Amino acid sequence: MTRRLTLGLFVACLAWAPAAPSAAHLGHVVQRAERYLKLDLHPHSMRLVVSLTLGPGEMGRVLAAADANSDSTVSPEEANAYLLDWGRGLTRELPVKVDGEPVPVRYADAYFDPVGPVRSVAGTVEMVGHIELSAGEHRIEVSDQMRRQTFDRTDVSFQARDGVELLASGLAAPSSIERRLSYGSGESERQLELRARFPGVPRTWLVPATAGAGVLFSLLIIALGLRRRRLREAKRASDASRSASQD
Repeated sequence: MTRRLTLGLFVACLAWAPAAPSAAHLGHVVQRAERYLKLDLHPHSMRLVVSLTLGPGEMGRVLAAADANSDSTVSPEEANAYLLDWGRGLTRELPVKVDGEPVPVRYADAYFDPVGPVRSVAGTVEMVGHIELSAGEHRIEVSDQMRRQTFDRTDVSFQARDGVELLASGLAAPSSIERRLSYGSGESERQLELRARFPGVPRTWLVPATAGAGVLFSLLIIALGLRRRRLREAKRASDASRSASQD
């Protein structure tokens, strides 16, 4: 029976919404292992979905690896621990850069199915990474350094929603929009890349805008001070003139 696992303290600290499993995107029986990566753009963030659809042999190996106490049964707690360790590994195996600079990826929204007896059975393991992004145009690179020889096939999807404009997507330095692509196993590293425009006011505009507002405010204060000074001087002159005429 399918069950969603909460990663206890790990998910509590990250506090992200649960993700739906992505195994259903494959319309055939998986013999060994296939992988699905989705770069899902939102107005202030990107979700990096990493979903493995495993054949009976590979899922049996994962169950055996997750069975920490060697009692031939994977408990929810053991599955949580396995996913926590896998999430740590993904931060190294799928490093992300935004505009050429490395950024942290917070993995959560874990899914591990099935749990229970260690056996050869088809299954799914999934986690979702979250990257925070500011408004404006950004170039995002995901370096696929996972051991791809483990997977018979990798499917990649690029999605943008809620006002995010996808400008280019695909493998390294794309010049057009490629919504989906696939590649097989191999040793060489793959570079996934996209350019997108995110809604809102870019931070690069906020600094000069704030500075400009500060300058205008300062000029206004100076102008008001000068006006008061001129009024005081005019009043003194008027009072002096009135006093002289009375004398």
